[in-house]
Amino acid sequence: MGFLRKWWRLLTAAVLISVAIQVFVHPPAALSRADTVHASGSLLFRPVYFAVDFVRQGIASVWSHYVALVGVSRENDRLRQENTSLREKLQENRDALLENRRLKELLRFSEAAEKRVIGARVVGHDISPWFQAVFIDAGVETGVEAGMAVVTPGGGVGRIHKTYKGLSEVLLVTDGRFAADVIVERSRVRAIAEGMGGNLCRLKYVSPTMDVVAGDRILFSGFDGSMPKGTLLGTVLSADRPREGLFQKVQVQCAVNLQATEEVLVVLSRPSIPFRSGKL
Repeated sequence: MGFLRKWWRLLTAAVLISVAIQVFVHPPAALSRADTVHASGSLLFRPVYFAVDFVRQGIASVWSHYVALVGVSRENDRLRQENTSLREKLQENRDALLENRRLKELLRFSEAAEKRVIGARVVGHDISPWFQAVFIDAGVETGVEAGMAVVTPGGGVGRIHKTYKGLSEVLLVTDGRFAADVIVERSRVRAIAEGMGGNLCRLKYVSPTMDVVAGDRILFSGFDGSMPKGTLLGTVLSADRPREGLFQKVQVQCAVNLQATEEVLVVLSRPSIPFRSGKL
């Protein structure tokens, strides 16, 4: 009420001006005969009318565009959320599909294996920079013992180092403490494979006269009982014959990507040779 008392004169004048503009621009039938007055009024107030109409249309256009943009923005947000949700579901489906394939490979391998095996999942990695080991969810209650071999269809992973209830530590073939008797598939040269970190092993005690070249496949011989005979270790990366020294320097790339392995098989048979925790 205070606003009306303060500004009533200005509001009254604005209303009268608007009425006058409408009368002159769009006169009622009673005034339609006054063509001269009407023409003069139209000519006089037409710019004002056009200006008012332009402002009105501009405000209406801006408002409609703003409302439309708000609606589009909300729709875009909804579509983004749906897209993110669909991507997450697609990734979950892909992960499940890949896991299903790996489990099928493990199942086929276990059925073809001559020895009894048990499947296990990798549940942790040793965070120590000096050791390379993983933890699996199979412990003493499942019959797992120290020294048992751990494999995948692609090759050897390592051997059980320590066992606990519901958990076992697997010493990887790349760990410096791991050593096993191996054989070169092509030339039947025997050597000792020893872990050297990363995804690499070295072959020890290979004399310069022995036939070992890059690309040779290295298999576990099974003579020391640490791995089933014929299990793949990896492929020779390099075989250097030094000018001085008694043995070649042979590096082997492991067949299994040990850091990316998620499921393994434990061979449930004791080593044929007494197991020693450390290098053979």
